[in-house]
Amino acid sequence: MTATSAATPSVAVPAQQSSARHRPRVTIGTDGSTWGDAALEWALRHAWLVNAGLKVYSAKTSDDHAIARRLDVYRWLHASVTTSDETPEHTLLTASADTDLLVLGYHGHGHHNLGVGHLVLPVVSRSLCDTVVVRGEPRAVRAEHGWVTAAIGGQHDEPIIRRATEIATRYRDGLRIVHAWPLPGPRAVEAGKPNEVLDRARRLVAKLAPTLTPSLHLVRSRPHEAVETCTRSDLLVMGPGSQAGRLSPITRTALHLSPCPVLVVRP
Repeated sequence: MTATSAATPSVAVPAQQSSARHRPRVTIGTDGSTWGDAALEWALRHAWLVNAGLKVYSAKTSDDHAIARRLDVYRWLHASVTTSDETPEHTLLTASADTDLLVLGYHGHGHHNLGVGHLVLPVVSRSLCDTVVVRGEPRAVRAEHGWVTAAIGGQHDEPIIRRATEIATRYRDGLRIVHAWPLPGPRAVEAGKPNEVLDRARRLVAKLAPTLTPSLHLVRSRPHEAVETCTRSDLLVMGPGSQAGRLSPITRTALHLSPCPVLVVRP
């Protein structure tokens, strides 16, 4: 991947200070579309709140002046803007190996229907780091509800809860933990007692953040149907699924239908 620096609004940090601690890294890919801009605004706000460095990968269709104006609002943020001659998918997947969080909008200029963009599923399924897909209703995208929701009930519950707890604490938001429990029927799958799943989650949150009391919810529906119930939330945190390189039906449903941005945790 070849890259050239387009702009670098940043504040100089002494070498001894920068090497003393690890600064979280956030990477955002934008093409200047409506959702690309929304993803950039989400990434800027998140990087500001968690004191992270930000790298912006700008497509040729992006307006560099518009990006510069957005970065100027967060002028104390350590940020850079880069363009790449590689394909967007290759650029983002390569970047995922050297960042803590990858952010993208749920579709761009080249996708005009109700589905997700053609890059989203390949990038999320193969990303080497946590990935946020910015989508949903405007209040959720602007993080106005004050709630982070963690969807649990699978093999990756612990990293999901850890990530959701960390973000809720940094955002000073409430934490909602949702576990979908199917109604009795021929297609229902027994996977342990639901109260035990929620109790384990509660104990882990208490260990990680003793002052944070999560709101526990047992949703009587199939897991993929429960995604649509996660309203009044600013972020839905979930796992990718049990098969490496392949998203679960629940996660794919969330990327298509979630009313808020979706964070897919890479275990």
